[in-house]
Amino acid sequence: MQYPFKNFHHVPVAAIYCLDPRFRTQHEQFISRELGFKDFDQYVFPGGPKVLADETKRNIFLDAIQNVSVNLHHIEKIILIAHRDCGAYGGSKAFSDPVAEKEAQTKDLQTAQKILLERFPKISVSMFYAEIVGEKVEFNPVE
Repeated sequence: MQYPFKNFHHVPVAAIYCLDPRFRTQHEQFISRELGFKDFDQYVFPGGPKVLADETKRNIFLDAIQNVSVNLHHIEKIILIAHRDCGAYGGSKAFSDPVAEKEAQTKDLQTAQKILLERFPKISVSMFYAEIVGEKVEFNPVE
């Protein structure tokens, strides 16, 4: 069978983000339009990158990335996106203020990045924090 797409088994990027429907379309548009990756593997889970900070779920998730994105699709980059008011964290109400909320999620992003780089040292990892501002979603890089 001939597939209608060019090279199905080369996808340059894997993206890990939350399944929150408020962000679904914006995640895809940000990765494809802003970052320029038309094709990417999507790993969508409550809390997104937070799953990698959870020792009980981490290995299943890492194995999926290894088996599909690394071995089959030969990714070169992983994009991690966390977002404000994430239900997996208890929403914004679980924090004293937006700064504390962003700090907690940034810590999990950094933990996820460290774990990914240890497992996949040849793959770069970029991190972003998304916030709804007015009628749009802003994606800000995280160091």
